Amino acid sequence: MTSPRSAADLVRRVIDALDGRVIGDVYCDEGGEAFWEERRLPVVEFGLRWGSELRRRLPRGGRSFYVGAGVAELPAMMVEEIELGRTVSASNLRGEECDALNRALSAHGLRLRVDHADALDCAVDVDHIGLVSVASDPETYPLVSGLTYGRLHPALVDVDAFAVERAHVQGLLRTVLERLTLPGLVTTTVEEVPWILAWAEARGVVACADDTMVETAIVGDPIGFLRIATGGAGGATC
Repeated sequence: MTSPRSAADLVRRVIDALDGRVIGDVYCDEGGEAFWEERRLPVVEFGLRWGSELRRRLPRGGRSFYVGAGVAELPAMMVEEIELGRTVSASNLRGEECDALNRALSAHGLRLRVDHADALDCAVDVDHIGLVSVASDPETYPLVSGLTYGRLHPALVDVDAFAVERAHVQGLLRTVLERLTLPGLVTTTVEEVPWILAWAEARGVVACADDTMVETAIVGDPIGFLRIATGGAGGATC
């Protein structure tokens, strides 16, 4: 098994190998390369912290799926594959970012890939789902995101358009979360927890959060961990 030290070294080499122009342009309209240079080291630092928390929570040899995975998820996914021997799959709708990530991963001999695909096409059962800043993405869900972060006043919301976005978020989460074997783990942001709790209540399962939060380097929303388990007589605990 690769040692934690060598895994961290490999994470740094892969991040350093990324095309800064491409990654910068994905996340910043102007001054993208400078934006990436400011966040490159935090991506490694916070990503390895994320990976360390996953080492404590995930079994060896399981399987994870990351929805909308980008550069911020890369270190955590690498830790899963390298240190836990897990199978990791991921999807991302940004083709240029997928290409940049996959070139760097391939150059370092890793089998991990980020598919340019819709998460709705996920068809494998997993014991861990990465769901970070997906339902709050301003490009995909401008109204949901605007209300989530308080950038948009309810009086200005197009109710019909919001209903369409809300239904799409619900459908995406329902499709993805139904692939989670129980008990299972979801890595997510505080902003997305209410969506998952609503799904869990409708599904008749229990979702329990722990107190650990990890910073993120790109979007800035801290992430946490939800343990999902089946209900039972007397009330199940996670």
